[in-house]
Amino acid sequence: MKKAVIVLVMALLLGWQPDGFTQQKPDYLSMEAQVQAAYAKRDWQSVLKLTQLAVLNRIDYFALRQRAGIASFSRGDFTQSIEHLTAARRFNHHDATTLTYLYYSLLQDGRAAEAVAQAHEYPTAVSDQLGIRPSQFITSLTIESGIKLSSIPDQVGNATYWTVGFGHRLNPFMHLYQTVGYLRQLYGNDLLLNQVQYTARADLRFSPDWLLSPAFQWFSVKGAGTTITDLRQNGTVFHLNLTRSGAGWKLFPILTYSTINNAMQAATPFESSANTPASGSFSERQWQLGVGGEYALHRLRLVGSYELQAKTGSNGPWNSIWNLNAGFTASPAFRVRAGYGYFHTNNFLESTTGIFNNVPDPTLDKTTLLFNWGLGKRSSLYLLGQYERKEAPMLNQNYRYLTVSGGITFHF
Repeated sequence: MKKAVIVLVMALLLGWQPDGFTQQKPDYLSMEAQVQAAYAKRDWQSVLKLTQLAVLNRIDYFALRQRAGIASFSRGDFTQSIEHLTAARRFNHHDATTLTYLYYSLLQDGRAAEAVAQAHEYPTAVSDQLGIRPSQFITSLTIESGIKLSSIPDQVGNATYWTVGFGHRLNPFMHLYQTVGYLRQLYGNDLLLNQVQYTARADLRFSPDWLLSPAFQWFSVKGAGTTITDLRQNGTVFHLNLTRSGAGWKLFPILTYSTINNAMQAATPFESSANTPASGSFSERQWQLGVGGEYALHRLRLVGSYELQAKTGSNGPWNSIWNLNAGFTASPAFRVRAGYGYFHTNNFLESTTGIFNNVPDPTLDKTTLLFNWGLGKRSSLYLLGQYERKEAPMLNQNYRYLTVSGGITFHF
């Protein structure tokens, strides 16, 4: 009797497996039935587990990969979605559903230039359905507005700002992005500052894996008050980014050259000191060299960069700048990103992404939190919060900023 019980228990243990994995060596018919049932119930996780099991057992076909791609897209895992849909495309190069999901997966993965370049090869009916044209005057419109709150408003006042950005498609392999911004802020009790900024960036895709992104930035700051009757600052930034991308990763060297021209006129002549400005003008030139990377682990995405900055004609050391961001995509309609940036610089142009830093005080670090909600395939909302620490040599103290802004993006 005891021996019979042991045999029965062993048979149950060897024969039992979790639901959906009933065979050690599955065949095509059983896998197709299980995947089809899980897909009908929108059980995306089971679809992906069954697909992995099938592929490991050398069972691979069009419907399997297409369902896995759609399941990954629905969960917000766009890197995995691209992998499965690309495999499905090898079985059927012209399937409209596969191509549509692949296009939107690339867009959601931040690879707009690659998405359009691939869509250029789609059948005409699919391209027309997606609304893709070889060239388009305006492809996107972004409007953002926000407020910067200072910890010492009597010395460095609060600021309000807005930006408007446009995207253009010159051809399937060349995209242009332009942004115009304005900021208004008090500094030094009664010094009113007004800043205008213009940025242009081009994305040039010359192979499936390489993207060249040159950028130009121009800004102008004008200020006036009782102590300083005229303050002017102008600058330009030339930025070059070369991206090498693969399945779920990117690597990009960074090169930046900046010029800054300053002019100041005090109300009454006085000698400069550690805490008081003097009349006059000067200019600076600086280089930034660095490298950045991005890695996607399913729905988690890590992005970081490290740069060194130095002024031309200066014997000082190269200053370091680094950023680290982590983003999580809950679904195609919602994602959140948090990041930290450390800056060891000698002027306020810590990076080309540091927009609206017209106050000439170096930034120490920034902590960022970004929420993005998709309103559909053609629009999305985002809310940005940023905590920033700055040092003020003229004021002989450090202070902080809390920036809160919101924006909306429309795609055409």
